[in-house]
Amino acid sequence: MLNNETNISYHVDLPYPDIKVEKENSRYANILLHNYSGIVSEFTAVDQYVYHKFKLFKDCPAVSQAIGEIAMVEMHHLEMLGELILLLGEDPRYWIKKKDKRYYWNAKFVDYGNTLKEYLDYDIQAEVVAIRDYNKALNEISDPNIVKIIERIILDEELHLKIFKELYAKYVKTPE
Repeated sequence: MLNNETNISYHVDLPYPDIKVEKENSRYANILLHNYSGIVSEFTAVDQYVYHKFKLFKDCPAVSQAIGEIAMVEMHHLEMLGELILLLGEDPRYWIKKKDKRYYWNAKFVDYGNTLKEYLDYDIQAEVVAIRDYNKALNEISDPNIVKIIERIILDEELHLKIFKELYAKYVKTPE
């Protein structure tokens, strides 16, 4: 995704691996459900970033646009994870499973915020946690197809973290 006005890419310029798995594996699917629709997840990121985009639309259109572009990349990640979860034999509902119980995604997972500083603080933190959680998933999953996809998603998340930090440095006024 290249923004024509600023020539900034919001995803790493590398292809995404094919969406495939070695075989059905509900344990792997349940690990991915956390990245897909857990508290800090692709689903939460899309909702949080779109909300922040709307809130900044009038007062800070450049940041609003950047956050919106990042949200679209996160939506692509959500789609890839949903397809993986299906291939692994599970239902990609917006839930996680713990000890045979299902917990549905909740809008309370979104860090809404009230100011540009809070929005960017929350978005930076979301990317830090997403990267950590994807690395944790890498340690638990040995299917090379899934590993390649997660590694590729992490590259985008690292780019998003860099962009959010740059936006923070440029637009958030810090006391001198």
